Amino acid sequence: MRRRFILFFILFSLFFLLAACGEKPDIPPTAVGENGIPIASEFQGFYQEYGGREILGEPVTEMFSTISGERPLQYFQNVRLEYDTVDGVLVSQLGAWELGGLNEQVLAPVSEDGNTRSFPNSEFTVQDEFLRFYEGQFGDVLLGLPISPQLNVDGLRVQYFENGRLEWHPEASTNRRVQLSDLGQTHFDNEMVFTYQEAHPAQPVSSAGVTDVDVSAYVKAPILYADEDQILYMTVLTPGGAPVSNIMVDVMVSYDNETQTVRSAPTDDLGQVMLPLNFVIPPGKDVVLRLTALDSTGSSLGETVLTYKTWW
Repeated sequence: MRRRFILFFILFSLFFLLAACGEKPDIPPTAVGENGIPIASEFQGFYQEYGGREILGEPVTEMFSTISGERPLQYFQNVRLEYDTVDGVLVSQLGAWELGGLNEQVLAPVSEDGNTRSFPNSEFTVQDEFLRFYEGQFGDVLLGLPISPQLNVDGLRVQYFENGRLEWHPEASTNRRVQLSDLGQTHFDNEMVFTYQEAHPAQPVSSAGVTDVDVSAYVKAPILYADEDQILYMTVLTPGGAPVSNIMVDVMVSYDNETQTVRSAPTDDLGQVMLPLNFVIPPGKDVVLRLTALDSTGSSLGETVLTYKTWW
């Protein structure tokens, strides 16, 4: 009987030991976006707690300061975060900024008996699916108070809040029908991109982990005359403006019914690469260049199109 008990104890211990070994380790909070831009340590805890990339989006910039002594900040696709040494992480009021630029407010119809919440310091209410998102995604912190009723803007039902804007997408899956607008990206592109480039010169980013890039290009000769050599100049950047190295670009050259494809060398630390186009193309042709930036597996990261003309 004692031997059976010992054997049972050993088997029981082994079972729990194996079960523990099979458990997945805790995944540490991400410190780098899928586009290769690091999330500042000051914002990592807030980013994870309030929805990460699904709610706040990918980082658009690294942390920087616009003027010496001002709060350091970091742009994400849907928000801008600021760091205060006393109050901690604050969400910038990009909803108020966006609403201020709206030329006309077109009211969207709402139900009269929907689930509605009013706010002591606002004349506006939040209702139905927008309210569900607001209360389920820490709206008091991320969005602040409502500053508009539900509106129709550019074919979308939206509602503005101090810090952001909610959009209604009925065609999306159930958990994605209410989404934050990408006001972080919009404000950065319209108000801050050049300031950021001056204050924070872009450092090269390795292609590893990058999932989205912007491809820009131009040709040496927009009109290519006979006996001239055509050269294509390309630059590959992250959406935040950092150059991406070790990216190859497929260039599809088309005119009439003819198509040829050539692949560039990898981009350098400035995200740039030059490609001679040694094709014999008859004069009087409109040549279309379709550029596709590729990762190491050959998957597309970004595309662009440009044209030039051959002449006599």
